[in-house]
Parts: sequence; C-alpha cells; structure tokens
Amino acid sequence: MAGYKVQNRYVKAGLITDAEDKIEEVIQPVLDDGVTNGWALHSFQATAAAKGTNLVFIWQLPD
Repeated sequence: MAGYKVQNRYVKAGLITDAEDKIEEVIQPVLDDGVTNGWALHSFQATAAAKGTNLVFIWQLPD
C-alpha cells in the first residue's frame, strides 16, 4: 500500500512584487529534495493566500 507525504510552502508577496514572481525559486528546491528522497510527485496545488501564495505538494512514498 502506497504512503503519502504532504508538504506545504507559503510564498509571501513582496512590497513591490507579487508572490507569483517568487514561486519558481521556491518550487524547484522542494522538487529536488523530493526526488532525492525517492518520492514521486502525486499532485501539486497553488492557491491564493492573504498576502501571497500557498503551495501544497503531495508526494507518493516508495513502497
């Protein structure tokens, strides 16, 4: 039976730039860490938050 891990990251908007400008630099290290751990990305969601963007990663763990 497959196991799963949920990771949440929040990207805070800056005074001049929106959070969307920073998402790429936040996502890549999370993806790299997951792959290094042998996890497979099951799903990903990005939703607007009060002053930024909330990122949710759901990883499928190896058997």
